[in-house]
Formats: sequence, structure tokens, C-alpha cells
Amino acid sequence: MLQMLSSSLSLATLTTSSIVLIILLIILTLIWYISASKSPNASPRFPILLSILRRRYDFINKGPLELIQDGYNSLGDIFRIQILHQSVVFLIGPQAHKVFFEAKDNQLSQREVYTFTIPVFGKNIVYDASPKIMQQQLKFVNKGLNLINMKAHIGKIVMEAEEWFNRWPDSGEIDLMKEFSQLIILTASRCFLGKEIRENVQTEFAHLYQQLSDGMSHLSFFFPNAPTPAHRKRNAARSKIAKIFEKVIKQRRINETIEYDDFLQVLINARYLDDSTPTDDEITGLLLAALFAGQHTSNITSTWMGLLIIKNKSEWMSNLLEEQKQIMDKYHQDLSLDSLSEMNLLHAAMQETLRLYPPLVLLMRKVIEPILYNGYVISKGDIAVVSPPIAHRISNVYKNPEEFNPERFLGENPEDQKEKFSYIAFGGGRHSCLGEKFAYLQVKTIWSILLRKFDFELCQEHPEPDYSALVVGPKGPCIVKFKRKIDSL
Repeated sequence: MLQMLSSSLSLATLTTSSIVLIILLIILTLIWYISASKSPNASPRFPILLSILRRRYDFINKGPLELIQDGYNSLGDIFRIQILHQSVVFLIGPQAHKVFFEAKDNQLSQREVYTFTIPVFGKNIVYDASPKIMQQQLKFVNKGLNLINMKAHIGKIVMEAEEWFNRWPDSGEIDLMKEFSQLIILTASRCFLGKEIRENVQTEFAHLYQQLSDGMSHLSFFFPNAPTPAHRKRNAARSKIAKIFEKVIKQRRINETIEYDDFLQVLINARYLDDSTPTDDEITGLLLAALFAGQHTSNITSTWMGLLIIKNKSEWMSNLLEEQKQIMDKYHQDLSLDSLSEMNLLHAAMQETLRLYPPLVLLMRKVIEPILYNGYVISKGDIAVVSPPIAHRISNVYKNPEEFNPERFLGENPEDQKEKFSYIAFGGGRHSCLGEKFAYLQVKTIWSILLRKFDFELCQEHPEPDYSALVVGPKGPCIVKFKRKIDSL
């Protein structure tokens, strides 16, 4: 049929609709061929082509979530979609999540789907390293975020946050997203990158870091080395950042007697199993990986959390303030790891924020060995996917899932504990996010200070998520009114 159609048309006379028709026929032929060749035990396929042609899904404004929700509603907790040659299998709900999070690395692999991070983090870093080296590097990161370092981190976060909020006038309007973006890069720099960066080249580093961030987009996911202006700036920024850290690392190695309590020093002191040390570029890459993992997500979560608390202040503000008063009085106004750990409602408010607005809407793995689930085979070469925002709104897991209700995580029977992997804001299993504790530490510290120092009011409607970004935050400005309290709690 395609040959007959091609012979009846010349390139000079093809209309736009004819070209589109030819392309669609080719796509349909490919999809038919791939679908026909799938194992009879493959998961049920959710057809998407006609829905896309009819503009059923608004990917620009709503991302892939409507499509995933429709697939789940129609076919249950396992289904697949076909994107040309690639079969993408979705696993939705606690039981299906077990397959995803409990699989071994030789069954489901992260490395193949996160290669777009290599130009930012560098060669031989995490997803570009061998599985053995990757595991050792993740242990370095875990050591940098252990309890001892957490105690040092909280003092630095408090100092940076207090100084930042003291610069605010007594009243006015602010963009939460903009404020937190600037504050959290300062706190992360202080805790991760070291005082040399924070105190000497912070402005230069922040500019270069922004160029790195701008060079990681949806296009980068598919074509990480496409010759675009953003990618060229990203590569140049990565090179300049590496030179900055080379100088700092060199000086620290010369002055070995000076003690440092930051993540940079943990990496400088690290040793691989063969007793070799990470190279300067590997240290730079691991610092950037930790910063990317924490800065974007903490910024976004701090913003969403503030918007939700202020929006629902009539239900939750008085209880949050009472908790702050009681605990800070108990600890003599010392915001520490101990006092922060007792702020259960504040912790639950952050959990609820991440339930409703997890920064990553898709978590992916490449299928290395076939996996069986519920009678279906997830084939080698498939991409397995879980979706936190969809999973967190399953009504038989979370009661009234669209409501902001921190208390669902408190009491004797918290909703997220009824079944394993019900809550996956930080992933789960062997590859759960190593920065989870630091994220809670940072966001809770910031909002503990803000709740005690300021009153807030919304200035706009609650924003929609911005699905144009890889890490999904609020769309547009997030303006709130603030007024400094005369007698802070």
C-alpha cells in the first residue's frame, strides 16, 4: 500500500496532509509489526495513537499523567504503551511497585535510562560507572549524609536561613520559588561544596550551576549531546566548575591538618576498595550529582509545602504553630537535629506535600532479564516505569487523595504504612534516594524558621505543575504576602 501511495505522488505535489498521512501509515505499520511480535504473555497494551491524534492528552500542560491514569483505569496495575520500537511497561500500585523496587540490578537497571546525566556529572560517575564502582560511589554519598554530618549540616542551614530571612523587610510580597531557589543553593553549597566555594566564588558558581541546570532538559533526555546552545553552555560550565574544584581540592590536600565537616571533605578522604582515591574530576562529578539531587527537589518541595500550608492555613496553621511553640520551648529555642526530629506534624506536612507533588513524575529502569508479574512477562529491552503522582492518588490506598491532610501520616495506622511501597516520593528498595534525610532536614528547618517569624497570605490561585521541566515544580511565579511577627515564637 505504501508503494502504491508513493508512486502516485511526487515530492513537488505533496501536501502537508499527505506527508502526515504517509508518516502515520509508517508509524502504524511499525506499531503493528512490533505488537504482533510481542510475547503472548506480554502485559496488556494501552493504545495511544488515536487518542493522541484526537488530542485527548495535553502533554504540554499536563504531562503524561492523564495517559498513565487512563491506562491504569482501563487495564489495571500493569500495562504497556508502544513508542515506535520501544515498549514501555507501567507498574502502578503497591503490589506492582514491589517488582520494580525489589528487582536486582541484573534484572532492572538504572544506568541505561539515565545516560543523559553524563555530560553534567562527568565520565565514570554514577550512571556512567561500572555497577561495582557505582555502588562504591553511592556509599561515599551515603557516608557524607550520615548522622554525624547531619548534625553539622543543620547548624549551617540555620545560619544561612536566618541571615537570608533577616534581609526581608517587615512586610511585603515575595516569590517563594525564587527565594527558595537562591537560599537552597546557599545552604547546599555550605553543606556540600565547602566554605571555600560558599565564601569566595559563590556568585560565579551559582551562575555556572544555572547553566548546567539549563542544559538538562527533555531534549537532553533523548539527545544528551545534541549541538544546541544550551548544551554548549552546559559543557563549558562543567569545564569551568571542574577547574574551580581542582584548586580547592589541591589546597585541601596540601593542608591536610585542617579539619572540614562538609561533603567535599568526605569525598577527598574516600577510598575505593582497591585503596585508590577518587580523581578530582570524580569528586567534582559526585558533588554535582549530590547537588542536583538535593537542590532542585528541596527548592520545589519547600515552595509547594509553603503554598499548601498557606492555602489550608485555617485547618492546619494553628496546630503547626502550637507544635513549634511546645518543642522550641522544650529545647530552649535551639533548632537542632533533636528538636527537629520531634516536629511530627511539620514532618507529616512535608510528606503530604511530596505525596501530592513529587518532583519526579516518572522513575524508570531498563529490563535486563525478563520479569514475571501477575501472569505477565516484562520482556528484556522493555522500559519499566512507576509514577509517584499516580500511585499517590490511588483511592484505596489514600483516603480522599486530592485533599491536603498531613494527619494521614500520623497516628497508629498511617496510610503509607498499610502496604509496602505505597509511598514512593523518594523511590524505594536498594536504590531509594540517599538524600531523603537531608531533604527533610533542609526543608523542615527552613519552614520551622518561617512559621515562627512570619505570617503569610496567598496572592494568587494555586499554581499548576510545570511539566516542561524534568523536575516538576509549580508553574509561573508563586507570590505570597508576608508580615514579620512582632513576637516570634
